[in-house]
Amino acid sequence: MKRTLYFSPIATTALRLLDRRIVRQIWAVIETLRDDPDLLEYRANSLDPSVYGITVAGDVTIWFEILDEQHAIRILDIEE
Repeated sequence: MKRTLYFSPIATTALRLLDRRIVRQIWAVIETLRDDPDLLEYRANSLDPSVYGITVAGDVTIWFEILDEQHAIRILDIEE
C-alpha cells in the first residue's frame, strides 16, 4: 500500500537548495519509503526514537516519521 507523503517546510526548502543530481537520488529513496519502507535500511534518531534517518549519496540524510495510523510518511528534514 502506498503511503501519503507529507513534507515539512524545512524539507521542501532543502530540496530546492540541493544539487539536482542528488535530488534525483533523494526522490528515489522517498518513493521507496512511500511504497514499502521495509525495503530500506534506516536508523532511529538517538534523541527521538520516533524519527528515522536514511543516508543518501554519502552525506545527505533524510529525517522522517512513519505515521502508521494515517498510512503516511512525514519528511521532516533533509540535511547535507
